[in-house]
Amino acid sequence: MRCFVALDLPTPVRNHLTNVIAPLRSRYDVKWVPADQLHLTLVFAGELPDDAVDDLAHVVAAVTLPPLSLHLQELGHFPPRGVPRVLWAGLGGDAEAVTHLHEELVMRAESLGVEREKRGFTPHVTLGRIRTDFGALAMVDEMRKLGSTLNAKPFAPTGLVLYASELRPGGPLHRVIVERKLPPPLVPPTPETLPETPPSA
Repeated sequence: MRCFVALDLPTPVRNHLTNVIAPLRSRYDVKWVPADQLHLTLVFAGELPDDAVDDLAHVVAAVTLPPLSLHLQELGHFPPRGVPRVLWAGLGGDAEAVTHLHEELVMRAESLGVEREKRGFTPHVTLGRIRTDFGALAMVDEMRKLGSTLNAKPFAPTGLVLYASELRPGGPLHRVIVERKLPPPLVPPTPETLPETPPSA
């Protein structure tokens, strides 16, 4: 079973990100992540046997969860130099606590046979994957400008989730295996943090 562990984002944050990048969606060859699947990946486990999935579910259920307050910080891409391949939104706020949670989960997952990613961990939300190089550098320049329009008010992730991911022709289908709520942040986000605006067409 293909699975991953992630922090889910509030609906207004997901919709806001989708609206910010809307000017790019019809103009560049990018496989965009649907708004309802935007999340902060902490561990990508890949294909695991069923018994390892069960063990990973126990890890997710047992790990200590900190209160988290995050905010959208910038738009960027991987790799940081050369032709971009992955587009992302960077996160600020309790990023150090997110990194500690990531490290705790990775260490426990390694004992189950999950390989640690070679790339260092940076808290981010993957927005899309570039299909072709044509126009990619121009798009990155435009994306940086759109980053200045991000709403930087704080928000709290809605939960820690272990997902099963089934690859389909129309895009991956994610199914919740384990979901846990996080403790409320020490300074709760204000109700007007982000509007409940659906993604633009």
